[in-house]
Amino acid sequence: MPTKPTKPTKPTKPTKRTKPTKPTKPTKPTKPAHRNEERSGIRLSLIIIILVFSAVIVSFALSLTIGYTTQKKSLTENTLELNRITANELSRTTQTIVQSMQDTLKSASDYISSGQWKQEDLQHQIDFLRVSVPYFNSVVLVNEAGVVTATSPEALALKGTTLSSDQAKQALQLKQPLISEPYTAASTGRLIILASSPIYDAQGNYAGFIGGSVYLQEPNVFQKILGQQGENENGSYYYVVDSNGNLIYHPDPKRVGENVSDNAIVKLLLSGRSGQMSVVNSQHVKFLAGAAYIPAVGWGIVSQTPAVVVTKSVDAVIGKVALISAPFMVILLLIVIFISQRLSSPLNRLAHLASNLTSGTAKTVQLPDIRHWNYETSELYSAVNEAFRLLDRRAEEYSHQAHTDPLTGLTNRRLMDEIVARWAAEGVPFSIVMMDLDRFKTVNDTYGHQMGDEVLRFLAGRMLEEKGKNDYCCRYGGEEFVFLLPYRSDDEAYEIAERLRGRIESEISPTGRPMTLSLGISSYPARALTIEDLFGQADVALYQAKQGGRNRTIRYDEAAAAEAGNEADH
Repeated sequence: MPTKPTKPTKPTKPTKRTKPTKPTKPTKPTKPAHRNEERSGIRLSLIIIILVFSAVIVSFALSLTIGYTTQKKSLTENTLELNRITANELSRTTQTIVQSMQDTLKSASDYISSGQWKQEDLQHQIDFLRVSVPYFNSVVLVNEAGVVTATSPEALALKGTTLSSDQAKQALQLKQPLISEPYTAASTGRLIILASSPIYDAQGNYAGFIGGSVYLQEPNVFQKILGQQGENENGSYYYVVDSNGNLIYHPDPKRVGENVSDNAIVKLLLSGRSGQMSVVNSQHVKFLAGAAYIPAVGWGIVSQTPAVVVTKSVDAVIGKVALISAPFMVILLLIVIFISQRLSSPLNRLAHLASNLTSGTAKTVQLPDIRHWNYETSELYSAVNEAFRLLDRRAEEYSHQAHTDPLTGLTNRRLMDEIVARWAAEGVPFSIVMMDLDRFKTVNDTYGHQMGDEVLRFLAGRMLEEKGKNDYCCRYGGEEFVFLLPYRSDDEAYEIAERLRGRIESEISPTGRPMTLSLGISSYPARALTIEDLFGQADVALYQAKQGGRNRTIRYDEAAAAEAGNEADH
């Protein structure tokens, strides 16, 4: 397209130029000697088009790059957070399973110890136990010498044999409830977890144990409760590891029993911690993983999504943005080309007149109106500036989206972290109020997630009404929100928190009834010397508010005192 504007250079179709030795030849007065030099120059309109085109393309590319980077980082953080939440939910489910297994065996051992299970009915009773609860693939009764007195199913043919596994010996030695690490049974070759509970006779003497076995490579309780994982469209899945990093549950049954302790997220679990991170698995595939530790047994659950899913999603979004924006860019460029032609025409006429004047062919010269020429030039600047403003606004919108929670309009976690870090670096004292809607899950379960979103926006609106001029209202994640209060003591923060809590308690929420709010407060550097400690203290106070009955505000000192009191009671 850039060659089209040069066509006006040939309106008169001149013949061959006269020789420079005959400049006065009267028969050809309209052929100035400098015409070729004039043609060798670049027209102003072409320069303007090239500059504007380059500026638009660079700005457009920069805008897309910023959008791509921002979107990818945001989606990565969201994916990590969702996987951490998923792992937490699954860990609670798994912990419930384990506790239920222990409770079931404890009830059975108590029943046996009471003498209500007659010897002749033992087989019938343990058969009933195995069938009536969905936890165990097999159940055994073992006396104090390690001899099996009854099994279910009887097809195991273990009755009368002495158990020789280290796990069975450990259960006999410890004489207390126990869930073993996975081991391979010598008689069957199965990969097994043994859960056991001790049995005592009427005189209180140790009489053996009742044990339930879970066959990890066969249909088992974890598959029933956690669900059979099919092929997920985006490749996400979750798995369970024991305290040594061995796979207990995995969507690929062939991998059960495999040791994956070299995995970075598994190492985190083996240290007794939960968290989220980007990892590369044993197949050299990068995943975004969230992990949750199960305190009852020292196991861990990992929920992970391939990192390429995020990349593809961002590529798709940015591709759509580029596709939608491209026609506007083309239209804008066409407009700029047209305007550049209009803007350069006065200068072209001036150049033509100057050429005629210097060649001596023009007897009189009528110059273009200077005011008109200036006006056209200013119009060109206006068009270019408008193009830049359009692209700058788009970049600003991307930046705004990167720092604003899309649901509530509050400051998001990323900007909150930046503000807190800046305040800490500048030595600004401040307080934070961490808050959490009480029983918010009930709102989602009862009214649906759309109503849950309305409740979150309701809380966000009340926060904005209570904040001061220099305060920040932030969405921390889920139903958790944070007030950032610069130059405020924890007493002032407490007053603000109580006002907000009172409003939420007394006003009708979108559900048609009031909600309640639990809040925790800490201050920097008055209470915490680091940002990590600050948020940790506020979280402790919030947790204490929850544990203390919800719908209350607790400062960190109060939370620490309450915790110390609890420890003293124990």
